[in-house]
Amino acid sequence: MNEPSNLGGPEARPKVSVCVITYNQERYIRECLQSLVTQQTDFSFEIVVADDCSSDGTRAIVEEFVERYPGIVRALFQPTNTGGSRNYLEVHAAARGEYVAHVDGDDYALPGKLQAQADVLSRDPDCTVVWHPVDWFDDAGAFCSGMTADLSSFRGGRVEFADAVRLGFIGAHSAIMYRRSARTEVDTGRKMLDLYITWDTLSRGHGHMLATVFGRYRVASSGSLSVSSPRLIHRLNIEHATEFLARCPTHRQDFAVWALSRAIAAAVRRRGGVLDFLQLAWRCRSWVNPAELLSNQRRIRTMRVQWSRQRHRSPLQVLSET
Repeated sequence: MNEPSNLGGPEARPKVSVCVITYNQERYIRECLQSLVTQQTDFSFEIVVADDCSSDGTRAIVEEFVERYPGIVRALFQPTNTGGSRNYLEVHAAARGEYVAHVDGDDYALPGKLQAQADVLSRDPDCTVVWHPVDWFDDAGAFCSGMTADLSSFRGGRVEFADAVRLGFIGAHSAIMYRRSARTEVDTGRKMLDLYITWDTLSRGHGHMLATVFGRYRVASSGSLSVSSPRLIHRLNIEHATEFLARCPTHRQDFAVWALSRAIAAAVRRRGGVLDFLQLAWRCRSWVNPAELLSNQRRIRTMRVQWSRQRHRSPLQVLSET
């Protein structure tokens, strides 16, 4: 089992690197790191924490863990605030493990997470990325079990690139572990969404969704990878889709379904960008059966609806009904 002394010094290469990004999360980062250093595994792992020049007590807590767990926890302290994307890319570039997991500093892992995900990657060399369901919660006391998500469409837990394109997401980013060799090296100054990492890893193999909840995801907190500006998020969605459409032209129909689904969602929510998504769908040059589009919309709604229905209820209310 993993112990603070078993990495063999700073030059030893761990099997798994857990990358954590944080910014002004002194309320949460201790719980996050504690949930990681106590993971029981039959391999060595490291935890690399990137603090984006926090102005609260976050850095002091990270330094405490570095001191308490030498050889396991190491830190990157940004001299200035770089933003979520750059902080994410730099900490992942610093990862030394064969497999790389990510956990945002306001989320935390449940026991068995690292072992379960690494076991899947070790058993199947063609699997490039593994997710698990997460419980959703917020600081107001709302809670939803990750087991309410309908993941039955991933037969045997297998996730294909087409799934990720059509859905636009697979799992919470704090639930991901990927094979480091399956990731594209990108400029650390580039703006990116979680979507890019999902498509990138699955473009080189298949993925796997575990059936067990191995983490908890905090909703509507600060310091996550996502960019806060809706206009920028929209632009990045279009950029990422355009890039991967060129990289994976045999998936034109999948991208057409994704673009039309996004156009419908933008129209319903009265957000801008409908025309951009429609233009992207046109560039795919692929006919989409309306029934196929409706089926995809239903699948998206089924995978996401439970939290939206339960988010304003307390954990006791939710648990009493399960």
